[in-house]
Amino acid sequence: MKKPIIAISMGDACGIGPELIVKVLDAEDIYEYCCPLVVGEPVVMQRAAKAVGKDFYIHAIDDLKEAEYQFARLDVLCPSQINIPEMSWGKVDPAMGKAAAECLGHAFKMAAIKQVDAVVSAPINKEAFHLAGYNYLDELEFLADRTNSFEPYVIGVMEAFWTVAVTLHIPFRQIADTIKKERVTRYIRRMDEALKKTGVNAPKLAVAALNVHAGEGGLFGREEMDEIEPAIEAGLKLGIDVQGPFAADSVFVTAIDNGFDAVVCMYHDQANIARKLLGKKKGASLFMGLPVPCATTAHGTAFDIAGRGLADPGSMKEALKYAALLSSMG
Repeated sequence: MKKPIIAISMGDACGIGPELIVKVLDAEDIYEYCCPLVVGEPVVMQRAAKAVGKDFYIHAIDDLKEAEYQFARLDVLCPSQINIPEMSWGKVDPAMGKAAAECLGHAFKMAAIKQVDAVVSAPINKEAFHLAGYNYLDELEFLADRTNSFEPYVIGVMEAFWTVAVTLHIPFRQIADTIKKERVTRYIRRMDEALKKTGVNAPKLAVAALNVHAGEGGLFGREEMDEIEPAIEAGLKLGIDVQGPFAADSVFVTAIDNGFDAVVCMYHDQANIARKLLGKKKGASLFMGLPVPCATTAHGTAFDIAGRGLADPGSMKEALKYAALLSSMG
């Protein structure tokens, strides 16, 4: 089979992203299943290699045709609009926010014209991203706008189970108003489809409740009765093996003990509590609903340890693996 070409955007240069890329590409087995290409600034990548003690040759290229995809020889393509001034590890810098966004955008431009098969993004710092003038809630909304994609979403990949959040980056007081039968059903269906696409033949899904004690029969809220339970019934009619709603304080234990493949959560933190506990080093985030496969880490830029060579590349490696897998599935 032809190995997919994966564009890896460097992320925020003041964070751990460039270090993670160097560490991940320091494994020869990566080149056995994909052809990795870094979209970033060569000087930044050289500095990252030095920080982690790797003697990599940084192969700066202007065109994808110049890429060689050789171990210990990092192909780095720098978009023409990238300008990296003097920088400091661990600093929120609008210039780095702009560079990170433009590298990610350029990777998707290449994907749009079939030059690359998938994209992996090193972590972006949202504060720097916003200070750079990008008026999006996050990089997913940015990519949705750039690719004209309707309601893309994030799937959290962990060894124990996967997660998806019905609502993502919105104020907490708006969550209950957003939990509607049609929306919950849509995310149940999306999770079922994503698991099947990666080889799970008969996914088993758990659905988390929104209210304490799953609403306690309406005593603590009616969202479970009026919206979530009808969504689960709709999922069952579609032939999906889905159960719930389970109280949020026990749903993850239930998922592990009963062999569920995924948990459909109601909001961002509900899903991410499990991810931060179970998938920080071996988990990844999949950006679904975009024209090409895209993945990123399950953690952020970690400014507190940037430049010290301490960052664990496990999550980045998982992101690369899943991006390659999804691209091979078509």
